[in-house]
Amino acid sequence: RRGYILKKDRAHVVAFFGVMTALIFVAFLIEGTLLSGLSITACVLSLPLAIAVSICDDYKSSFVGGTILGCCSMVFCLIFSGFIFYANPFIAILPRTCVGIVAFWVYRGFLKLFNKAESAILKETVPASLAGVVGSVTNTVLYLISLQLWKGDVFGAFNAIVSVAVTIYFPIELAACCILVPTYTATMRRITRKCHGGGGNDNLS
Repeated sequence: RRGYILKKDRAHVVAFFGVMTALIFVAFLIEGTLLSGLSITACVLSLPLAIAVSICDDYKSSFVGGTILGCCSMVFCLIFSGFIFYANPFIAILPRTCVGIVAFWVYRGFLKLFNKAESAILKETVPASLAGVVGSVTNTVLYLISLQLWKGDVFGAFNAIVSVAVTIYFPIELAACCILVPTYTATMRRITRKCHGGGGNDNLS
């Protein structure tokens, strides 16, 4: 069947994504405040939330979470950061749009793979965790490729990816996405069902 969100009226859809946009932006502010002193730039709150938004409904909204993340990143760079270069939509938004799409189809694939499993962890938590991990990797790889392409250094993208992969914040971000995406996704679905009096299977059609 269709997802919980897009089958509702336009007002509910706008309200949901409006709230998610505000939460992702607040997450950016928290990350910037808490991690700047540690010289860490991991998206430990905002990226998992964006991925959860992308996989919690059907494929028609799979691009929304990543796009919101990119827009919030651009606004954050323009207002609170001196790194105006990174506010470029080609760098901040375009690669993030693909993150949710990739994560959604990874999630959908593992949902089908574990559909007959008896364990609720295998049927729901594991697919969401794997979608979070793949979404995090996709975000890092596409962001760095876009950054290097804009700089005109095509061959530098591989070196940039390797350099980031060995830093401390990359595994931190992976772990955050693995743990938080299932939690965020389940919470969003419970709230949506409660608000609209729905029920039934969480699996997407």
